[in-house]
Amino acid sequence: MKIVFIGEAISGFGGMETVIRNVIQTLSAEPFSAQCKIFFTCRKNDMDKKWLKDIDAHYSISNIKLSPLRRAKHLHALSSWLSDEQPDVVIAIDPLSCLYASRARLKTNGHFTLFSWPHFSLDHKKHAKYITCADEHLAISCGIRQQMIKHGVAEKNIHVIYNPTDKTPVVIPAHSQNDIPAFIYVGRLKFEGQKRVKDLLDSFSRVPGRWKLHIIGDGSDSDRCKTYAQELCIANRITWHGWQAQPWKVVQEEIGQVTALLLTSSFEGFPMTLLEAMARGIPCISSDCVSGPGDIIIPGVNGYLYPPDEQSELSAILSAMLSGEITFDHAAIPATIDAFYADNYYRRLSDILFSRSLSPSLSFHESKKQRTRLTTALN
Repeated sequence: MKIVFIGEAISGFGGMETVIRNVIQTLSAEPFSAQCKIFFTCRKNDMDKKWLKDIDAHYSISNIKLSPLRRAKHLHALSSWLSDEQPDVVIAIDPLSCLYASRARLKTNGHFTLFSWPHFSLDHKKHAKYITCADEHLAISCGIRQQMIKHGVAEKNIHVIYNPTDKTPVVIPAHSQNDIPAFIYVGRLKFEGQKRVKDLLDSFSRVPGRWKLHIIGDGSDSDRCKTYAQELCIANRITWHGWQAQPWKVVQEEIGQVTALLLTSSFEGFPMTLLEAMARGIPCISSDCVSGPGDIIIPGVNGYLYPPDEQSELSAILSAMLSGEITFDHAAIPATIDAFYADNYYRRLSDILFSRSLSPSLSFHESKKQRTRLTTALN
């Protein structure tokens, strides 16, 4: 099977890129053995490509200011490329790419199945209406599934697959009785906007007692966040680690003991940092934003949810953890996300891709035979 991914240029530093890279590499290897490539539409040739190492990537670059002309150029380039590639499946990682792929299929008389695979909330995504151009839809959360339905996608064509995370033998313990409780934030530094690091800092400023906050990540608002921490008189309790290529290595080797991971976003697609933390036994405290946290967190078992923008409730949860009123069994937390581990994820994804392929190059018997082989290999 030949699978191509298409999308607008992305930064190269986030969880979305990690998931896309891992999916392409896994589907390209045994037992799947799919031919996978990716195509990007870019305004400038300045996209960070380090995350695409060993992946067959192609680009259409146009800095034309007029959107209709720029899109026409991208459509022409994509149509020509798809005509040469003749894929069985096309997976669009954003709504606008659904439009490009749909029009390219008409233009070239292609026979591929078009999947949408958006990685962010459609309520906060430009061109969200174009999601309906796809035949089938891969939803990374139940919240995005509901957004797809709201935009007119038939429920029967939506497949909730979530995102995969790897199992790890490492369980990071909570703080011991005599140690200062350590909390972590792993992600981009946006003062307000999506990530709302301001809420994180405001909440901790209201928490009495001993605590330490480790912030791993960088972003355009880094200096603003640091200045605000000084204004709140909590800067001496915060360690700013900056962007780290291996954040969990930093957590394990430099921080050692973690009381909880915090997420204060106003919206998400599917926050991988929650899964990555829980795979290591770390409980997570998150805003109950759209979308993703509510699919992952089981209140009182592997974390807690609080209403977005209600910092007082977050402060209350943090205070209860410091007092010992709220505790978690770190060793039991990894088992609570079993449905999200990679082996279960790829079993779901491969079944969807092979069962929904319409390409004449993959006959029914070939598809059935390959699905049987994959099921045997994955069990």
